Amino acid sequence: MLYRADAPEEVSQRFNQVKNRFDILPGAVNNTLMSASRRIANTALKLLYRYSHGPGHRHNERLWPHVSVGRDADGNLVSYSYRGRPLPLANPVLGRGAFSGTGHIIACGPSINEIDYGRLSLSGVMGVNGAIALADRHPVRFDYYCFNDTGFVRARPDLVRRVVAQELLLFTTPLCLWHVLQRVPAAALGCRLFLIENPQRRALLPARTMAEVRRDHPDTELAIFDLDRALGFSHDIRKGVFDVGTVAYTALQVMAWLGFSEIVLHGVDLVNAATAPRFYETPADRLPTTLDRYLPDHILPSFTRAAALLGESGVQIANLSRHGALSAGPFRQLDWRELVVD
Repeated sequence: MLYRADAPEEVSQRFNQVKNRFDILPGAVNNTLMSASRRIANTALKLLYRYSHGPGHRHNERLWPHVSVGRDADGNLVSYSYRGRPLPLANPVLGRGAFSGTGHIIACGPSINEIDYGRLSLSGVMGVNGAIALADRHPVRFDYYCFNDTGFVRARPDLVRRVVAQELLLFTTPLCLWHVLQRVPAAALGCRLFLIENPQRRALLPARTMAEVRRDHPDTELAIFDLDRALGFSHDIRKGVFDVGTVAYTALQVMAWLGFSEIVLHGVDLVNAATAPRFYETPADRLPTTLDRYLPDHILPSFTRAAALLGESGVQIANLSRHGALSAGPFRQLDWRELVVD
């Protein structure tokens, strides 16, 4: 089934007026002007969408009118087109439990600087956000990648371009992919794509309350921890993933769904984020963070509940950050040197 955000006739006419205005820009216009024109056009389209759709569709305002998605009979995403061009997805062919053994999630906390990746031979590696910068220091190969923060895509297009050029499997949202395609031509994507989405805000569908999410999905698909704070854990990422304020938690849901029985967390420090820069940052390019705000009521409770839930099914979470927020409780503490294979 194909989903597209339709607009009333008068809104469509106004859209075409805006579109034509920017389609006729001369070829001599420099990249800066083109970028500014694109931003103006996108803003105009967003305002037109708000004019023609109710608040329950607000999360789709960037996707209209250039994105369409297809869903199967169960409502799972199976296709994505941008400006009429289909982008192949791994969603229809990749199933739950496709992998096994030990998987690694490499995040961006400063404790990454304590690990000598030159001594490690890792497989089943997922990077998140700016972890690709680790390849500047060590020959780390990323098999998978995950980002779901549009702020990261907008602020660090240099790192995003490096990620999407790699031969890896990228897990991202329809909206993040839209932002990527504003900066990278579709022909330049070297990665495979698997689209994930928040169960409350699915692409080109009306928003749902958490009560509606619970009604529509059994615990075997989406285990809900807290309705008011929208906390939970996804056993089936095709039905949605919970975003609690850190992409590392999204990555944990993905890696568990892929089938890894041990998941090792690298650089998931989660403490002093406001003052401790990410491992790859300098004072000049440091980005703000909301980790400290979400840590006590969203991030920490979610990780703790998820670790216990996964433990019941035989999945163990190991943590390499000795002084991080996950250095106690149900997380197995591991020294990175224990990963060295002689």
